[in-house]
Amino acid sequence: MCTLCGGVEQARHWTDRLEGTASSEAEEPAAWRQGRQLQIALANRILSQHGLAVRDWDAHTFVLSNRTGQSELVSRLAAVWSTAERLGRCRCDPLNPVLLSRLEGEEGVEEAAT
Repeated sequence: MCTLCGGVEQARHWTDRLEGTASSEAEEPAAWRQGRQLQIALANRILSQHGLAVRDWDAHTFVLSNRTGQSELVSRLAAVWSTAERLGRCRCDPLNPVLLSRLEGEEGVEEAAT
């Protein structure tokens, strides 16, 4: 247990590992944190469609919030989606083809602007 925040510290889960990396335990802490921030940025692009946002809390928990300020702690990135459905009272499917197409279109706009 973390003595500072009272949270239960957990080992990294295999679903939190980025594609193309070796064991998450073997990753350098700086590279792991950078990868985690990239995951959070992508999750926020998806969650913003539902008025939700996620942020990192001390690199071992996520905080998911809605527009009214309600927040829930989520231990794994994979659990963010079911929590988002409950907190946002919506269907939140990060693999929805329409959503993925929209996100790819936004990426094309960003790339064209640079």
